[in-house]
Formats: sequence, C-alpha cells, structure tokens
Amino acid sequence: MTARVPSLFPFPPGPLGTVPPAFGRLLAEDPVPEVRLADGARIRLVTRHEDVRTVLADDRFSRHRAALLPGRGFGRSQGSGIVDLDPPDHARLRGPVAAAFGAERAARFVPRIEEIAGDVLAGLPAGAGTVDLVTAYTAPFAGRVTCELLGFPGDRWRAVTSDVELLLLPRGAAEEDLAAARDRLGKALGDLLAACRAAPGDSVAHALLGAGPQDAAASLTDEDRRLLLHGLVISGFVTIRDLLARHLFGVLSSPGLAARLAGDPALVPVAVWELLRFYPSTHDGLLRVATEDVVLSGSRIAAGEAVLPLVAAASRDPEVFPDPDVLDISRIADRAIAFGAGRHACPAADLAVAELTVGVARLLAAFPGIAPAVPPEEIEHSSELLPLAVRSLPVVLGPRH
Repeated sequence: MTARVPSLFPFPPGPLGTVPPAFGRLLAEDPVPEVRLADGARIRLVTRHEDVRTVLADDRFSRHRAALLPGRGFGRSQGSGIVDLDPPDHARLRGPVAAAFGAERAARFVPRIEEIAGDVLAGLPAGAGTVDLVTAYTAPFAGRVTCELLGFPGDRWRAVTSDVELLLLPRGAAEEDLAAARDRLGKALGDLLAACRAAPGDSVAHALLGAGPQDAAASLTDEDRRLLLHGLVISGFVTIRDLLARHLFGVLSSPGLAARLAGDPALVPVAVWELLRFYPSTHDGLLRVATEDVVLSGSRIAAGEAVLPLVAAASRDPEVFPDPDVLDISRIADRAIAFGAGRHACPAADLAVAELTVGVARLLAAFPGIAPAVPPEEIEHSSELLPLAVRSLPVVLGPRH
C-alpha cells in the first residue's frame, strides 16, 4: 500500500476572492494536516480558531527558527525584521513600535485621516465615467496616511511607495534598478530621521527617536529605526491599500450593502470587523517551528516541525462564527484574529481599523450611488504580495453628495 502524498499548498482560492473551499473540509475533518509546498518542503497546517491562536501566541512555536528555514515564501529565508524575531530580541524592537502606535497618538491622527480621505475624494470625477478605485482612491489614501503618520510630507507618497513596491515585487527588474530603489529608500528613511531630530513633531519617526534616556526607543540604533520604518511603510501602505480595496469590493459586490451602509454610517465600524473576517489580508500567519512536541486538535506536532497557522481558515471556524461563509455585517466578530495574536499581533491594529472605517465611510458618504462598473466575476484577484488584493476595482461613482 503506497503512502498518501500530501496535498500541494497553497490551495486554489474560492470564488470572488474568498478563502479556498478546502479550508471548510479541513476544519471539519482534518484540522492539522501535513501538506507539501512547491519546492518540496513539508509543513503542517493549523486551521481551527483555538489552535491558530495557540500557534500565534505560544512560545513553544518559534517564529525566528522558521524565518531561518531554507526556501522562499511563507516567511522563510528572512530573519531581519521585527516579525522574524523571538524574545528577547523581539521585545527590544516591539516595545518602541507599540508605544509609537499608542491609543493617544492614533486618536490624535484620526482627524487627519478624515481630511486625507476628503482630499482624495475631492479629486475624483463624479458622474457616469469609470474610475479604478485602487489607483484613484485606495492607493493615494493609504500612501498619504502612511507617509504623514511616519513623518514624511504627504506629497512624497508616490516616490516612497513606488520604491517599496519595486523591491517587494521586482517583476524582472534589473539589479541596478533594484539597487537604486534600495539606495533611494534607505536615504529617504535616513533623511527622515535627521529631519525629525532637527525639529519637534508627533510622527512615528519622532517617537522612535525616544523622548529621553528612560524611553525604550532611545536605546534603538538608527539602523534599527530604519529597519522598523521600512517595515511600517510596507505594512501601512500595501496592506491598507489592498485591504481597503478588497473590503470595498465586498461591499459593492453584496447586493444592497453599499446603500445600507451609506444610509446608516454607524454600521460601518462593525461592518469593517466582519469584512476583516470575510476578506482577510492574508491566508496565513507566517510559519513557526515547534520547539517541543505539542498536541493540537488531537494531532501531535513533533519538535522541529514547521507549522503554518491559517488565519483565514480560523476566521471561518463554525465553532466560533456561525454560518461562517455568510458575510453578515450585523455579526460582531469580537474573536477575530485578523491582526494576529500574541507577541506578533499588529501593534497598529487600532489605527488600521480606523483607516479602513474612514476609507469605507467617507467614500459611501461622498458617492452614495456608487456601483460596480463590471460584474464581480470579472474582477481579478491577486496574491502576488503578502496582502491579498484586487488588481483594479472599476466603478461608476455617480453624483457627488
């Protein structure tokens, strides 16, 4: 009798950008399967909500050891960023970042997020013409918010984020072009730190310089700060641009939902959490390696095995979310793990939710008659970068309110 060959991962996506249908079967029948990657590596998947939270938050699962694994994708062959570290190295960098994105700074910045959304929307052409929301709205909105929050002038968003995108997705770019982009981005981050040293301010870059010798950020090196800011540019711009586009796709492709939210804006904050559950930014939570034997859902994971927590599968766990394959904006997804859990949970989650809420609410308020320009089936979904995305989102804005 021949041994069963593990399934090839990742699995084909579901219709209209939804999670792979295979997740439902695994949740019900095989919650901790072994799968193989395209390069031949074998890993374990974790699908159930409780188990995913365990892998994300339990120190028996090492992110750093997984980052050093050979291969590409799923967080392998990395090891330089904050998401690739274990304690105590992780805490040294995360503490200042978490402080920089504290609730008070986020609250102070929300009015500016509102203003930026209004500025971008003011430049959109009302009427019957077709507009791509990704290029015309979600990209400039996310780019300007990210740059201003970090400390860059908002009008530099195109220059800063274009280099980020080139380095993330080279698409055959010449090595000299990539080297030039790295140099430009490195210089931009160095110049930002110098400018923040020279003048007081309330940006994240200012916070990472530290307010005094007792501030944890004061112990960071400038190389640490550049590394952190580089990661924040990526997560702030690419993730919000693509998440907001996916959420707007979800709103516009669900019959009557855009009109419902436009008519009752108080529903938008709750809807955002349900959209995060239904249209997550990624299917996985980056590989971990078990440092000792662990049992999850009755399956033994041996020390040394690579484990991939599937955040998107956990968000469809029927034990936590009844009727999980239904987009229900009245659902309060208070156990959502869209931003991770444990030490590596996103420190800027509150700010990200504020951006998504403003991004959806202001668009619907400005153009309450907005409608898709093409059938939902014609929208192309992409996962070339870590955040899942729609390549473009053509709409007819209709009259301006």
